[in-house]
Amino acid sequence: MQNAKFRRLALAASKIDALDESVRVALGLGLNARANIVIPDRTHVGRVHRLLNRYSTRLSVRVLSSLADGDASLDAIDELLVELDAVPHEVHLIAGTSGFRVSYRLPNGRILMVKHLRPLRLPETCAGCRFNNDTDCQEGYYGVRLYRDTTGTLQVGVCIQRMDLCLPVDEFLNSGLPEEIRKLRDREFQELVP
Repeated sequence: MQNAKFRRLALAASKIDALDESVRVALGLGLNARANIVIPDRTHVGRVHRLLNRYSTRLSVRVLSSLADGDASLDAIDELLVELDAVPHEVHLIAGTSGFRVSYRLPNGRILMVKHLRPLRLPETCAGCRFNNDTDCQEGYYGVRLYRDTTGTLQVGVCIQRMDLCLPVDEFLNSGLPEEIRKLRDREFQELVP
């Protein structure tokens, strides 16, 4: 997948071997392990089959679509679910974030998670943003992220497109953003609860 970064086959293979060993050690120690796998198109469906076949059911597998590949990615995920005879089990939705997951039960009882996105924006922060459209902002408001800048200062970000919105933790806590996020979450929670 990262052929631009690992142009040498031996280096790519060593990275894959290291990941394999990490998963095996974690499972061997009884630790929870999770694998996230992006499916850009149908040619990658086999990767998920190999992952599910290679590791025990204790490995939690989460499938993600590729935003860059759009419908080709979504169609590939649908194809995977059909091939696996996956049956929808639960929807995991968190109020105030654009991400949600659908868990599917496979015939052997294993659960496969599929991550999806829904259009959600911060009502004030995103309102006048030049990226606030379905093409430039496919992820929407996913939640806060914590970054460390080049000076070592922790920064809180609310958008992967707009790093200029990042604020040092203290400034973030004293800004209006936490209240905007809380209001969005509370409004959505009220709308989602039957």
